Amino acid sequence: MEILVLFFNSFVVGFSGAMMPGPLLAVDIAETPRHGWQAGPILSVGHAIAEIGVVIVLSLGVAALATSTLAAGIIGVVGGIALVLMGGSMGWEILRNRVSYEIVRSEKSSHHRLTGKGITATLSNPYWFVWWATTGLVLLLQSQKFGWIGPVVFYFGHIMSDFVWYTVVSILLWQGKRILVGRPLRILMAACALFLIYLGTTFVFDGISGKLTVIMGT
Repeated sequence: MEILVLFFNSFVVGFSGAMMPGPLLAVDIAETPRHGWQAGPILSVGHAIAEIGVVIVLSLGVAALATSTLAAGIIGVVGGIALVLMGGSMGWEILRNRVSYEIVRSEKSSHHRLTGKGITATLSNPYWFVWWATTGLVLLLQSQKFGWIGPVVFYFGHIMSDFVWYTVVSILLWQGKRILVGRPLRILMAACALFLIYLGTTFVFDGISGKLTVIMGT
């Protein structure tokens, strides 16, 4: 019974990270025109792959890496640059007038590529590491009292919240595609591009200034 409580708690608390605006949400919004409602679950697969790594690392007891000054700085700078480039690429597509449901759907990328974007968007967000170094770490440590099965149950409960949230977002956006055509679609994607560039710039600044280390240490 306690293992079911662990699963439920992991699922509910997982929304604290999934529902926070970030690069993965921005990519989900931007890629839904290409992939339809499937964008959410496909991106979540990439997100889940990235999270397997952090669960294993934290379970092995090397969580101190997430709170080191050097690691936080590198994560912030490299992740920030990746987000700026991703946002710049989206902006370039808008300037080339390649943003429309008809054109984008005809240029639909492979599921493997979209999964890769899910991994990239996840790893390029230093505040994802912040969540795992705080809330996620506490839940993971609590799950270890059940032995090896505890972290496994915690992991699946956690990623279920990601799958649910990003799938719902994609479905809502796709169902409203008749509204999001022409200029409204370009405005939405431009907002996503600017949001990624803003996040990336902030992450680079925080990484250089050491603010990420301060946040992770709280």
